[in-house]
Amino acid sequence: MIPKNKELGAFLKKKRSTLRPEQFGLKLDKKRRVEGLKREEVADLAGVSIDWYVRIEQGQNVNPSVDVLLSLSRILQLNSEEKRYLFNLSDKKLPVEDVTTMTISKTLQQFLDNQNPNIAYVTDSKLTMIGWNKATLKVYGNYEEMNEKERNSVWRTFNDDYLKELLDNWEGHSKLRVEQLRANYSYYEHDHQINEIINELNRENSIFNKWWNDQGIMGTPEGQKLLHHPIVGNLYLSYICFKSTEIEGAYITIQLPVDDHTKDKLQQLMLL
Repeated sequence: MIPKNKELGAFLKKKRSTLRPEQFGLKLDKKRRVEGLKREEVADLAGVSIDWYVRIEQGQNVNPSVDVLLSLSRILQLNSEEKRYLFNLSDKKLPVEDVTTMTISKTLQQFLDNQNPNIAYVTDSKLTMIGWNKATLKVYGNYEEMNEKERNSVWRTFNDDYLKELLDNWEGHSKLRVEQLRANYSYYEHDHQINEIINELNRENSIFNKWWNDQGIMGTPEGQKLLHHPIVGNLYLSYICFKSTEIEGAYITIQLPVDDHTKDKLQQLMLL
């Protein structure tokens, strides 16, 4: 069995080789012989000494702190599973606050942007919008100007008049959202902000209260929907959802036109 410190060094070296200097604003030397980033570049970007970093890659017995591991995770652009693996190899516990931090990576954002003019967005376990492309903003509203509470799909479903007018089947959409939120409760049961939203909706909205206490659980990873957009009119869309491997409890949703008229309308919105 390979010792953890040796496995840790090999893992860091492998991840370093997958990165490009241009991603960090570093000049690409044509004579460069190293595949990926150099050791000294990783050390500098992570804020550690080159000697210390060389020792850890060589598999020597070093004891990286939690802060250093978080810094290396950020520089090496590790996803959530890779980050856990790094901490396990270092015999450290990943901080709770870091587990719950939702960050859209550059790669994931590029994926969302590449879906334009199709709608593409990411929701966390609390059904709060945490990532989107331009088409999403054009159809569902400007999430960039909303606070976290307003970006929560469940809160917005019951409180935003624009969304109520946009949705052809408001009842089906909102009931599904409540049941999805209920199904995800184990992810956020200690989250103060989402519990405040749930308590507020239970207090002020009898329909939410009924659906929440029915404890129905359902999920629709694929389907179709009709939206009534105020500028371009009816949008007929199909959609598919799938779990993110980088963000625990998060889902990526892609909505596609089911006919050429809707496709043309989405392209028209992109020009506005």
